[in-house]
Amino acid sequence: MVVEKSRVKVSKKNPSIERIEKRCIHCGMCMNVCENLVGIDHKNEKEALCVNCGQCIMNCPVGALMPKFNYKTILNLLHDTDKILAISVAPAVRVSLGVEFGLEDGIDLESILPSIMRRLGFKYVFDVTFGADVTIMEEASELLKRVEEDKHRPLFTSCCPAWVKFASHEHPEVLDNLSTSKSPIGMQSTLIKKYFKELNNIKENIISVVVAPCTAKKAEIIDSDTDYVITTQELAMMMRECNIDLNTIKPSEFDKMLNTGSMSGRMFGRSGGVAEAVLNTLYYFITNKDAPKNYFRLSLKEGITISSFKIKDKIVTVAVICGLKNLESFLRAGEYADLIEVMSCPGGCIGGGGQPLIQIQKLKENREKRTNSLNNSNSTINYAYQNSEIIDLYNYIGKSLGKKAMQLLHKKHTNLKNDS
Repeated sequence: MVVEKSRVKVSKKNPSIERIEKRCIHCGMCMNVCENLVGIDHKNEKEALCVNCGQCIMNCPVGALMPKFNYKTILNLLHDTDKILAISVAPAVRVSLGVEFGLEDGIDLESILPSIMRRLGFKYVFDVTFGADVTIMEEASELLKRVEEDKHRPLFTSCCPAWVKFASHEHPEVLDNLSTSKSPIGMQSTLIKKYFKELNNIKENIISVVVAPCTAKKAEIIDSDTDYVITTQELAMMMRECNIDLNTIKPSEFDKMLNTGSMSGRMFGRSGGVAEAVLNTLYYFITNKDAPKNYFRLSLKEGITISSFKIKDKIVTVAVICGLKNLESFLRAGEYADLIEVMSCPGGCIGGGGQPLIQIQKLKENREKRTNSLNNSNSTINYAYQNSEIIDLYNYIGKSLGKKAMQLLHKKHTNLKNDS
């Protein structure tokens, strides 16, 4: 007799995740992962919060849980000749997509991704690392202001939508400390529709699609400039349905004006990358010099890493927290840092719930391969502020945290503590 165990509830209204009932064996793995890995309290199951992270998908042994797929809609739009579609590719996708086609996990497909997207039919192909560079500039400016004024610290990063949702529902007391900078895909889609479109004198509406490693991004884009998010899994499905053979694809470049970003932007795909990027740019803002190589390279530990660095006459402390359960421990302990990076998924975005499904026992090993791949790049641009296209953008919109930047690149956070 099979003993049925508690499982996470998946609402039909959930924009990120769905369950195939006939596959479910009621093993309880999803509940175990949600409580003990992600850190969601299920004592009152009716009120248990889904942060849309998709770790239940990655750890379901029978494939009963899966992302809500949008790729069929995108394929239909691509065959509508009146629609202009732009797609932006997140950093973690390029180092995981290959495993769907028999390549070793961690193989970097950045050089052929633009060609793949154009073969699928997208008119414009952009790199989300550009949006990440914009997020770096704005978050570093927020942190600089708080350090100089010596108040309103810590600054929590706002790139992880699962964390932002968790904060809005469970910890509204930190919302004043949560960066108002949009996430990289939020930056990307806004700039496609307000910056790229204007400078290229495009009259038609552009549909902005993002391919991400993250199921929570499907929930994040509600009421945003991003129209659709597809996961790494969905991109692979599109490629198969369109008979795209990786062996026939030649390298090409992303479209200009939202072209590739810096090495710092690429690092957003793994735990600690956002913190390192922001600190490197903060160092430049304070000293007008580049930080020494690897000065802010963090020796990450499981769960929580706290480090302090000297920038001129200031000591800046940073905490990197992976997993909402570890965040709760950090908050209960009354720990302090000037900058706190929070990511919900193990290893950061490279371990997101929209990544290729692999053997559960190999998840940690494969995340390490993806992290190592992201850390190795031929990029000639180390930091966001060195990116010539970022310089052009700020010549257009004015300074970081300026009036136009606040209108385009920032958003307000809402207290959803009692929201059902």
